[in-house]
Amino acid sequence: MIHINLLPVRQLKKQALLRQQLYMFGAIIATVSIGLGAVWLMDRQAMAQLEAKQAELRAELERLKPIVDEVNTLERREKLLNARIETIQRLRSKQRGPVHVLDALSRNLPEQAWLETIDESAGVYKVAGYALTNFAVADLLLNLERSKEFIGVDLISSEQVGVASREIKKFVIQFQRAAGPATPDPMPSTAQ
Repeated sequence: MIHINLLPVRQLKKQALLRQQLYMFGAIIATVSIGLGAVWLMDRQAMAQLEAKQAELRAELERLKPIVDEVNTLERREKLLNARIETIQRLRSKQRGPVHVLDALSRNLPEQAWLETIDESAGVYKVAGYALTNFAVADLLLNLERSKEFIGVDLISSEQVGVASREIKKFVIQFQRAAGPATPDPMPSTAQ
């Protein structure tokens, strides 16, 4: 009988199967490597684009930084100026009182009269002073009544007093300020 040795055929088939599996494994490794390489290249390109965009944005930021600083400086300056304007407006609204009263009194005061005290209480002013004649006191009263600054002008008292061996008139006048904006009166006439 003839014996055929099948062992080498099995080994040959086994070796062929192993080669085929090795080729498949190599092809899979090559495909995965190519895929990973493609992904790596795309990531590198994306990173390069992002780095270029970042550099561009940094350059734009550096270009805009002086403008932003100037805008911030202008905003701070605007706030400061607005605060100053508000302060000025607040002061103007409160300025209406004594400054305008003293100005109007000085414009309406005859030459032969002078003031000693000015008191204000609840919007009512009392002015005490001296005059050389009754005519000077009368002129002061008329000037204050004609003035658009004051209302309710009244002579409270008038008496003759001796000062330095001379007889002069001591007076007290009471009035209130008129409401509304004040406009300067022309210089009043004075008694001689």
